[in-house]
Amino acid sequence: MTTDYQRVEIPRDNDSLVEFLCNDEWPFHRQSSLTPDDVVAMDFSSPDVSSFWIVDDCQKVGLVRLFDLGDVADGAPLLDLRIAARHRTRGLGKRATCWTVAHLFTTYPELHRVEANTRHDNAAMQRVLSAAGFTHEGRLREAWRSDDGRRFDTMIYGILRTDRTSSADGHGSLGAGLSAP
Repeated sequence: MTTDYQRVEIPRDNDSLVEFLCNDEWPFHRQSSLTPDDVVAMDFSSPDVSSFWIVDDCQKVGLVRLFDLGDVADGAPLLDLRIAARHRTRGLGKRATCWTVAHLFTTYPELHRVEANTRHDNAAMQRVLSAAGFTHEGRLREAWRSDDGRRFDTMIYGILRTDRTSSADGHGSLGAGLSAP
């Protein structure tokens, strides 16, 4: 299995984004299902946002969006990860998260930390973040509102540049065989 990460290019990838995001369910995101209009309204590429396809064996199986890139020296980028339902539970989330962290720390030498949030009931994403070296930093009660009006607690995770270089095996959170782009 070969996993690659390809930058989303707008407008070239507009149709692919609509197809990918509208033909699956995203149960732990604000909107669990998206319409083409929803996708068109999303930011995938701007000075503050960058997005990458997760490509596994030449097939687009996921999407990583990075937010808050405009002030990396003082802020912390936030990542959004979506893996198509039929490709979940195969380790792609952890690999994509490790790649994302390596990409950010390599691309932005002044970057100090990366953040990720997930719902309290998204145990799979919590496992992915922990396995990728993130630390659980807090919980915001009922801060996550879904499209049906229900409220969920938000779990806050972060990883520091120093977290990646301080592991005993010398690989940081990347693990053996994973490297920055």
